[in-house]
Amino acid sequence: MRIGEIAVVGADNEDRIQFLKSICEPLETINDNISFGRYKINEQLLIHFYGIFPEKDQLSLDLISRKILGYIVLFRWGNVNSFRQAQKFADLFTTRYGANVVIAGQVENNLPQMPKEFEAGIPIDKQGVFAFCNINDDKSVRKVILALVDQIIDQAE
Repeated sequence: MRIGEIAVVGADNEDRIQFLKSICEPLETINDNISFGRYKINEQLLIHFYGIFPEKDQLSLDLISRKILGYIVLFRWGNVNSFRQAQKFADLFTTRYGANVVIAGQVENNLPQMPKEFEAGIPIDKQGVFAFCNINDDKSVRKVILALVDQIIDQAE
């Protein structure tokens, strides 16, 4: 069986945990530094999901980024500070590690409104993909994961 690894990154630990709970049953590790779960795609592929908030002293991104297929960066839609943090992560992952990244704006409904701060545009690294996501809805979470998988496949071709 092949194992792929995906990191779910975001400033809010509860959002990372809920995202993982929507796809992994059960979560095997839950704490302030890392959450871990598995999702079996089929008999030949298992995905390990890591929920992390990278800080200098807690996690060595240089070591794990070699193994990670890609990153899903969560932020709370409408919260500019949350978005700016997500931008920093996405820029780090794409520029320093050349990683595949999906930035996911966490929303509670399907039709979010554009905050005034974003009217001039949403500056996202050109290598990143943007998606909306309801972390409480497993179908929505799967769409974000599929966006990352599509990006990985496109890069491989």
